[in-house]
This record gives sequence, C-alpha cells and structure tokens, in this order.
Amino acid sequence: MELYNRGPFSEKVPKILQLLLLIVYAFVFFNMNAVYTTNISFLVGDTGEMSEYFVWANYAMTIGMGAVMPLIVRIKSFFKSKQIMIFSLLVLMILFLAIGKTKNGLVFVGLSLLIGFFKMLGMMEINLPLLSILSKDGNKGRFYAVFYFLILVFAQFSGYYAVEISLLFGWNTIYYSLSFACLILILISLLAQHNLHFMKKVPLYDVDWVSLVIYTIGLMFLAYILSFGKQKNWFDSLDIIYASFIFIVLFFLFLLRQQLIKRPYISCKPFKKRNVISGLVFLSFLGVFLATSSIQNTFAVGILGYDLLANAYLNILMIPGLFLALLICLKWFSVKLPVKILIFLGFSSFTAYSFIMYYSIGIQFDYNNWYLLQFLKGLGMGILFIVIWRHTLDQLSIQGMLWVIGVILVWRTFISLGVFSSLFSWYQSQFQIQSLNHIALYLDYTNLFQIKSSDIKDVQYNAILVSIKIIYAYVSLLGFIALLYVLVYDFIFFKKNTY
Repeated sequence: MELYNRGPFSEKVPKILQLLLLIVYAFVFFNMNAVYTTNISFLVGDTGEMSEYFVWANYAMTIGMGAVMPLIVRIKSFFKSKQIMIFSLLVLMILFLAIGKTKNGLVFVGLSLLIGFFKMLGMMEINLPLLSILSKDGNKGRFYAVFYFLILVFAQFSGYYAVEISLLFGWNTIYYSLSFACLILILISLLAQHNLHFMKKVPLYDVDWVSLVIYTIGLMFLAYILSFGKQKNWFDSLDIIYASFIFIVLFFLFLLRQQLIKRPYISCKPFKKRNVISGLVFLSFLGVFLATSSIQNTFAVGILGYDLLANAYLNILMIPGLFLALLICLKWFSVKLPVKILIFLGFSSFTAYSFIMYYSIGIQFDYNNWYLLQFLKGLGMGILFIVIWRHTLDQLSIQGMLWVIGVILVWRTFISLGVFSSLFSWYQSQFQIQSLNHIALYLDYTNLFQIKSSDIKDVQYNAILVSIKIIYAYVSLLGFIALLYVLVYDFIFFKKNTY
C-alpha cells in the first residue's frame, strides 16, 4: 500500500488533467494579493484611512509570506498535502471576505499579514510540483526562470485589472472574486487531491513558536516605521522613536535566541556563505531600482496627468522585456555560462533605464519614450529576479534554502524596497523645497504680485521635475556602483564558479 505521494493530486487523476489543475492553482495563487499597489487610491477614497496603512498592509503580507517559510518542511511532514491546501484556501476565503468589508486600516494590516502567511503555505503545495516538473534534469535555473517570469507577468496584469475592476465595480469586487476562487479550488481539492503524506510524519512539538512571534512582531514594527516615517516626520515623532526601540530590542533578542536554542527558527549558518551575503547585497541594489516606481508614478500622474488606468498600463509595457529576460536566462542556464555576465546585464538594463529617464523627464515627455524605458526596466527586473535567487540559493540544503528564502523574500520585497522608497520620498520633498527656494531668489517685491496662478502651477511643476531628475541622477550613479561591485566580486570569488 502506498504511504507517501510527493505530488498534490491523486494517481487516479489523468496526468494531463493534473498539469491543467496545477496551472489553475498557480494562476489563482500568483494573482492573489492583500493590497494591489495600483489600487491604493481607491482604498483611501472609500475607507477614509491614510495611504500609509495600505503601504503597511502591503509590507505585512510579505512578512507573513516570509514568516511561514522556515516551517514548511515541518508542516508538510506533519500534515497531508490535501489538509494543508484545503485549510489554507478556507482561511484565505474568509480573510478575503473580511478584507473586502473592512473600513479600518489596522484591521486591514492584520488581515494582510494572515493572508501572506496562508498564501505562501498553500502556494508551496504548487511550487514544489512545478520545481519537480521544470527541473527533472537538475537544472533549477529553468524553474527560477519560468517561475519568476510568471510571477512578474501576473503582477503587472493583476495591477492593471485591479484598477479597471475597481473603476467598474468597486475595489471590494477584487477580494470577493478571490474569495470565490478559493471556494472553487477547495471543491477541486476535495475531489482531486490524495490523502497521503508528503514524507514520514514528524511531530511539531519542537517548533520554536516564540521565535516566530518575535520575528513577525519585530518586522511589523519596522514596516510601521518605513510606512509612517515621512508622515510623522521620522524621529521627531515619539511613535517612530518607540517603534524603532522596540524593533532593535526584538531584533537582538531574536538573534540571541537563535544562537542559544537547539533547533532555531532561522539558523544563522547559511547567512555566512559568500553567495548568500553577496545575494543580499545584490538585492539591496535591486531595491534601489525597484523604489523608483514611486518616483515614476509621481511623474506620470502628477506631471503628465495620466489617470490611474493609464499609469497602471505602463507596467504592462514591461512584459516584452520580461519575456526576453526569460529567454536569455533559459539559454544561459542550459549552457552553464558564468552568472557574472547575466547579473551585469540586469543591472546595466536598470542603469540605462534610470539614465534615460534622467535625460527624458520634462513637461513635453513623448509617450513613445515609455516603450524603450519600460522594456529596459522589464529586462533588468526579469534577469535580476531570476539570477539573484538562483545565485543566492545555490548549494544550500532544503532547510537551509527555506531559512534563506524566508529572509531574502522579506529583504527584497519589504526592507530594501521600503528603505529606498522612504528615502526617495523624503529626498524628493527636500529637493522640491530646495528648488522652490532657488526660484524664490529671483523674485522681489516688484514682480511677486505680477505672477499669475498659472505661473505658480508652472513653478510647482518645475520644482517637482527638478527633484525627480536629481533622484534619477543619484540612482544612475548607484547603478554604476552596482556594476562595479558585480565586476569586482566576480573577479575575486567567481573565477571557477559557473552554473
């Protein structure tokens, strides 16, 4: 009698139908989000809450996804695949119904955290079969290439259609649709999934739940700081000071606990490896470029006057670049060329995007410019998402890989992106004030009262444009530093290391 089955579906289900069902599950999970960033304006307008709550909720979902990763092996060894999937989908169905009805910002944040946790728990039941299918010959690069291509493409489409659906039916409709999709998948799971364990059953009694709580609460305080820092004027606010103190205490308490207990929630050992350390550095540089999205939105909406749907459509223009990145990475990993050149190409694309944006920004910006800019942005994003993860997770055990994924998922999507987004937002306002001060030097009592209201608007636009151009200049400079780091690091450590 068969005791274990590493696939999600029963052997009685035809193979072609199993593949089709796998695609359906992947489509739902990959499009599932607690917050669609293109949609935040609708949330703010309907709930009356500050936009910072929804930025915090977006970070909270990432924290939830990262928090569950170190527990995946233990959960899969204790529960059956069918139990994990149905329970995750059932909880998600309830959470999406609740988030579609709530008007409270804090409730939205809490629900987003839980959505991230159970989304990743259920999605791992899909990711592992995809890994097995795409990496039969041991070429994990093929899996990373296809997986991140799909993730990024679905992210662009879901962001666009979230705006369109909200315009037509209201923002709640998205969450009700996701809840209904979860119900459909539950019914499919009841019929098509097997009742076998993934592996030998292992008890959950020695899981370090205390570290899980410390880790999650600490990161939630950091997310609060990055979300509300500008609104509360950073460290002029006691709330930010107290939150920073609590985060620092919990951070060191977490590190100390991982060193002292026998079975740590996240072991520090994998983070001493060179590829993991360099991966975190690469992801930090990637965060610089990803954070320019908020600056681009300011330019497109604030200066060029695009509506939310037109602005969301700009993300769709990245898909040709993402597709080219997929083709390049698939070829690269199949012939096992050095990874240095691929990382260099990714950062070069992003740097070129920033450099062209610096010289193109202006009131008379031609829409056709977006095609090249978004192509370069998509190419850089696709290559770096794929190759950095492949490089960082190389030569790690399964448990070590899950420890690292739990951290770098949070590092890439929340910490590095959040830090640089906050910095860019603050510096943009400072540069804008500085530009207005420079313009004020040329005004005196005589001509001050001759200025028309339209002139004041032009002055404001000019100040915003100058601040955006300065930020893109600094981003371009950081891009060249990233390229130099790639070259130097590769020269020192990667002479004999290829994939």
